[in-house]
Amino acid sequence: MKEIREKKGRKLLQYLMAPLVPLVIVGGIYWPYLGYLALALMITMIVMTFFWGRLYCGWLCAMGAFHERVLARFSLQREMPALFKKTWFRWLFFVLLMGLMTSRLIMSGGDPAKIGAVFVMMWTVATSIAVAFGLYYKPRSWCNFCPMASMQGVLAPNTHLLQVGADCKQCGLCQKTCPIQTYPGAYKEQGFVPSLECMRCENCVVNCPKKVLSVGKGR
Repeated sequence: MKEIREKKGRKLLQYLMAPLVPLVIVGGIYWPYLGYLALALMITMIVMTFFWGRLYCGWLCAMGAFHERVLARFSLQREMPALFKKTWFRWLFFVLLMGLMTSRLIMSGGDPAKIGAVFVMMWTVATSIAVAFGLYYKPRSWCNFCPMASMQGVLAPNTHLLQVGADCKQCGLCQKTCPIQTYPGAYKEQGFVPSLECMRCENCVVNCPKKVLSVGKGR
């Protein structure tokens, strides 16, 4: 398949965000306050969700950028199993990781350094899991069941959705260009892709030969 085209500026933004992952994980060992950077990004993501859905995931997520721009160089790029998109699988990871974070925050006793260390630890755990899956499957496999992605899907289920036009020929090219292997053509009848299934990266939009895909304000 020919090189995937992308929206102008997306690649640059991701290259700027990707270094934050090793910065927080490695630097956080020596200066745990770097964990607050991860917290700040999390808050930014939540705020953006109410206006642009999962746009943060597709454009500004540091972990996603790291997987897509760095991990992709080493990934075997195998197709993701259907399990990664199962609702129960997504919420299992949500409960486990949020439970881990909550328990560690309680154990921190309110100490600022220890709180920062909790977020460093969370990024380390999440990145380790993501790399393990991303090396064998598609590099952004993690993004299908990332707890933050699941949260966004619940917070803004009808915001800034990917619209699928009636003239869609279901050629499948959109799925090949999607970092999380979503197939927009499968949603032709309902006219939009569910929020949880789309990162709003718009790779499918710019690569659609019929130009029947677009990102709108909602449904």
